[in-house]
Amino acid sequence: MIVAIDGPAGSGKSTIAREVAKRLHMRYLDTGAMYRAITLLALEQDLVPERVSEAGALANGVSLRLEGRPDDLSRVFVDGREVTEEIRGRLVSQNVSVVSADPGVRAVLTQKQREEIARGDVVLEGRDMGTVVAPDADLKIFLTASIEERARRRQLQLREKGTDQPLDEIVADITARDAYDSGRELAPLRKAEDAIEIDTTGLTIEEVIHAVVSRARPTRRWRLSGMVKSPLDTILYRFAYSFIPPLWRRVFRMTIVGREHFPTSGAVVLASNHRSNLDPFFLGVASPRQIHFMAKAELWKVKALGRLIDSLGAFPINRGEADRVAVKRALEVLAAEAVLGIFPEGRRQRDGGLGEIHPGVTLFSLRDQVVTIPVVMEGTERIVRGRRFRFPRVVVKFGPPLAIPGTDVPRSERAVVASQRLTETYRRLLDIPPSGDDVPGGSEGI
Repeated sequence: MIVAIDGPAGSGKSTIAREVAKRLHMRYLDTGAMYRAITLLALEQDLVPERVSEAGALANGVSLRLEGRPDDLSRVFVDGREVTEEIRGRLVSQNVSVVSADPGVRAVLTQKQREEIARGDVVLEGRDMGTVVAPDADLKIFLTASIEERARRRQLQLREKGTDQPLDEIVADITARDAYDSGRELAPLRKAEDAIEIDTTGLTIEEVIHAVVSRARPTRRWRLSGMVKSPLDTILYRFAYSFIPPLWRRVFRMTIVGREHFPTSGAVVLASNHRSNLDPFFLGVASPRQIHFMAKAELWKVKALGRLIDSLGAFPINRGEADRVAVKRALEVLAAEAVLGIFPEGRRQRDGGLGEIHPGVTLFSLRDQVVTIPVVMEGTERIVRGRRFRFPRVVVKFGPPLAIPGTDVPRSERAVVASQRLTETYRRLLDIPPSGDDVPGGSEGI
């Protein structure tokens, strides 16, 4: 398992990452110490600031070694020389952003970090772990805190090492570093779209550690089916998944794209276009986890079919009205950190086009810690034509997690923007040219 923790200076990344690694019995990689070590060498050789472009060759020619310590930051060695204390000095802190922004330095250290990642089971922290170094990390965390809180922590850390620096100087240093790290062109400090943000202001170290560890669940799969274990899994679904996917993939010559975007744990809203009554089966075949679909209530009118659908984890929704029971069931699925399957168009588009996306459906995506994955299918509308059953090629494309507006935007506006972005993603995945008419309809949908 790979856990990537990012955040600005003083947000507690190193302390939290080290403790999380200890609790999960994983390795801890202090990537910040690697950049600090190269910065120290660059300062010693007078490469900063005029000759900083030479720092990449310097980084490529040295041997870096980090040794973990149970109750402190890593011991750092450069070509056998210990520089653990030197790299934490103020001069290094003031210049590390400049050195780490050099393309040559980043290329060398990124490669070294990826070599460590390839060994597996590691917790790494920095500023671009989840966006550049480890974009496929199993868990991405973005730690934040107020500048005042981060400065206070830094001051206490320095005092423990025998250095007394005025708080206002530390605030100025952190403010300048934030501006530089966020504004640089190469690997700027930013939160990955699928990262979980945790504001540590006012939280104890133990509270932050618990928040991260509780989300770090190793991927486990059912031995027979290979399906990722998820909450609310049903026996029939697991059994069917053991033999149906290979069969359907071969018969319909299925192409599955972007499956790496699908989170292996946590609450997920899978928002799909809708072209055929067979769509849930193809999504189930393409997805690594069981999906709990909101399906039209008419399917339950045939009792045998209703019992089958129930056993596969789906539940009914009465379209065209505010179905409180269905909404409650959907929220229970998300609260259990399972996968909720929805069709935002509401009805099948038998002509293969794209229907209207209703903002009401996207309200599920606005809940905390919920990841929304857009997905489109092509070809399912051609399977049944009249009374004939055909076997066209079926394509399933998973898009990256949907970017949801922040809580500073009113909830109703967030829903509209989310549905607009969902429409844009559908068009991109379906190779439909952008249109100025992609404005979602009314509040109908859930």
